[in-house]
Amino acid sequence: MTTAAPRWDTAALSPTGSFNCAALASGRHFDPAELLSDEPMLGLQREAGYVWGTLRDEDGELYSVMRRIAPPGAPVGKGLSLPAKLLVVSTGTPEGQLQLRREPRGAVESTEIERRPYGDTGVEFASRPGADGRPMRLVLSANEFCYVEQDVIELTGGPLVVPPLQWYLPGPTSSLLYLSHTWLVDGILMGKKARGFLFWEEAWMPPGGQLYVHKDPLHDAEYLTWYSWANYYRDGYCEVGHFLYGQRDFHVAVTADSTGVVTSARTMEAEITRAEDGYWHDGIRYTIDGVEWVCEPDPQGRMQGLGRMPNPQQEGRIRRVDDNREVEVYMAWGETVPANGDRRRA
Repeated sequence: MTTAAPRWDTAALSPTGSFNCAALASGRHFDPAELLSDEPMLGLQREAGYVWGTLRDEDGELYSVMRRIAPPGAPVGKGLSLPAKLLVVSTGTPEGQLQLRREPRGAVESTEIERRPYGDTGVEFASRPGADGRPMRLVLSANEFCYVEQDVIELTGGPLVVPPLQWYLPGPTSSLLYLSHTWLVDGILMGKKARGFLFWEEAWMPPGGQLYVHKDPLHDAEYLTWYSWANYYRDGYCEVGHFLYGQRDFHVAVTADSTGVVTSARTMEAEITRAEDGYWHDGIRYTIDGVEWVCEPDPQGRMQGLGRMPNPQQEGRIRRVDDNREVEVYMAWGETVPANGDRRRA
């Protein structure tokens, strides 16, 4: 019997259950029952929900807000994961860039937040009666948004600005289903009138998984960058997207607009331009299904207040290179991973 060794590089092939780090992405309908249920999806469990986003006040100062709300019994945020508390970074401080603010100190811990139905159309998160710390309340529905952190945040919004989105990166031991919803909001933030976008997002992972920490397939994909963005134009048109890019075949470029159109890219290339320090970035160029896009970092958008981390966070704006429409409200919060390089390997 004649035998021969394989003529291909087996090390370059994906393990069973991975597809060369390829991802799926699409729109989805809003279903409050899903937000209220703890039943597994695709064999995955809810790692946590995240309310987050970026706003500008009447003086043009930037504020980025974040709170991680994990289900009972889930791992508490540590290390690279967000802690179980309200965090706000802003510009307008003597240090410059986005610095951690003291005002949220004393807000209730996320472990003291309960979830319940909000009528028949939504879900409400609220601090338990008698819990230590200043109370909070968050209402999410297709037609209504309300977020209150006593003495710090009082923001409301109307309907979802675009259809909810989702992307999914499978793997044999590490998988991630990511769900996203976006509202245009305004109100009071730390005593100032402010306007911007807030998101409710959920990460679903294998049992024991924790975003950025354990069983996270983004590490397997050696992701280079992850940005979520939203643009509201003066003509009333709104567009939201999520752009992720890494090694092998990993990319997500899913967008939705206020007419209900959702697009998921078949092809994507990206290249990051590093700042002189090699840590922050000075811009990202994308080619998505043949269309040129750019991420332009805000001059004050470096989130220095979050500390030194492997995936520095920056605020900016994402747009098509040839798109010169006048934008009224915009944000693009994302990250790059300097250790993983600035472009895909050949």
